Amino acid sequence: MSEIGSYKSRIRVQACASNIEASPSFEILKKSLEIVAEKHRGRLTNYVMDSVGRKTYCDIAIVTPSFSRGVGIKIDRETGEVTFLYDEYGGFRSIARKITEEITQNYVAITLIRAMKSLGYHVEDVSHVKDMSKERETIVLVGRI
Repeated sequence: MSEIGSYKSRIRVQACASNIEASPSFEILKKSLEIVAEKHRGRLTNYVMDSVGRKTYCDIAIVTPSFSRGVGIKIDRETGEVTFLYDEYGGFRSIARKITEEITQNYVAITLIRAMKSLGYHVEDVSHVKDMSKERETIVLVGRI
């Protein structure tokens, strides 16, 4: 049966009931989705769909050519808990999970980079290098200044 499922994440956004979009951690989360959208030639929206086309609105979502129903994110305004929303019905479980894992990995990497920089480390993202292995898409070089 087709329906939008909710899948808890380990990501927490700084809780801010009035304007979650103003939170620095939401900005990191949005950047994480933008990176995944660019990689998969997708776009950001504010809804996901089930297999029959019913929309479920959320805080932010990504839609890609390989998963046009989309993966959405709902944020609990009191706790900051991030929940992924998507309909995996019809054999889309692996692509939906891949997208959620990439979002989570990007979030962790961006957060780590910012934390290291705030501690005075020089952090360089060399993901733009063309000759890198396809397995490792981002390498972060860290050194104390």
